[in-house]
This record gives sequence, structure tokens and C-alpha cells, in this order.
Amino acid sequence: MNKAQQVKDIKTKLAKKFGSKCYLCKTAKTKRGFTFHHIWYMQNDVIHSHYPKNTSGTLEYYTDLTPLIRANPKRFRFLCNPCHQSFERLYRFGDKKINALMKERKRTIKLRNQMKSK
Repeated sequence: MNKAQQVKDIKTKLAKKFGSKCYLCKTAKTKRGFTFHHIWYMQNDVIHSHYPKNTSGTLEYYTDLTPLIRANPKRFRFLCNPCHQSFERLYRFGDKKINALMKERKRTIKLRNQMKSK
């Protein structure tokens, strides 16, 4: 089994603890894969950016992360990569900006629906 397959095997086994579906969108399959989102970090935690950006680094990361997920699954969410990327971007915004974005989203939906009905 190559390293990429080993990573996939680790993720598949751990995913079972989370219902094998993305916590946010509930999808069970995606071309872009899945990951485990840290809800909170602890001192000296396993952090993906501390590992080499290659297959060996990814395997080492998930190997090191596995016992942490098993020990305390409440610290993590199983997310598809698109939802994880969206959430991480959204998380960086402050409340003021989030509220403004949500208001504008609602306005846009309302205006688009009005245009459709004409």
C-alpha cells in the first residue's frame, strides 16, 4: 500500500467515529476528499502546517493525529475539504463583517427572487 492509500485508509477508519459524512454539508463522497478540523488546539498540538507538504508529511501528520482523535473526538469535526476551506475562510472574519455578509446575502437572494418572478 502506497503512502496516499495509507492516508486514505487512516481517514476512512477515523471517519467512522463521525458517521463518515461531512459535519456541515452531510456529504459522504467528494472528489476533493475529507479532513479533520480542530475545534480547538492544545499546547504542542499536531498541526498540519508543521509537516512537510508532500505525501510523506501528510501520512506522518495523520499518523500523529490519529491517537488525538481517538482520545478526544469532541475536539474535531470531520469535514469535506470544500467545507473545511470555506469554514476556515469564514472563521477569519470578525462578527461585524460576518453580519454584513449575511445581510447582503439575504438582500441578494430577495432581489434575485424578485427578478425571477417578473
